[in-house]
Formats: sequence, structure tokens, C-alpha cells
Amino acid sequence: MARVQSEVVEAQMSRFLFSIFLMIALTTVPAGAAERHDTLDKGPRVGEKIPHSLAVRDQHNQHRDFKSLARRRGLILMFSRSLDW
Repeated sequence: MARVQSEVVEAQMSRFLFSIFLMIALTTVPAGAAERHDTLDKGPRVGEKIPHSLAVRDQHNQHRDFKSLARRRGLILMFSRSLDW
């Protein structure tokens, strides 16, 4: 019984370590790589400030804007530009 539990814990640890490795590998981008590949001349450039405050109402009719969403931990916005719809 103890051996089975040990194998389960070992498998869980392996999956956990692999997921950490994968997350680091996928999020590590060489400095300047995004800017070199940002060749479109329309829309915001990589690292540019957003063009407005994004002021809208949410599903509960509460006023939301960039500042209220970001708070002190920040906010990630992702714009997807495509020429092929």
C-alpha cells in the first residue's frame, strides 16, 4: 500500500515539475523578439499604452474601466491582429 502511494506521489510530482518547466519555457521570450516580429502598421504596437480607458458597463451594469480592472496587481490585455478572417 505504501509503495502504491509513493508511486502516485512521484507521478504527481513529475507532472507538477513538467508543468512548471513548460510554463517557463513558453513564457520566456528573448528581449526584443516581439518588437522584431511586430511588422503590422495598424493598431497598437507591442508595449504601447492603450488608446483609451476602456470604460464600459459589465454584466451587472457596474461601471468598469482599465484602472478599476487593473487595481494594484495589474491587468493583461491581449489584442489579436489578423489579416485572415
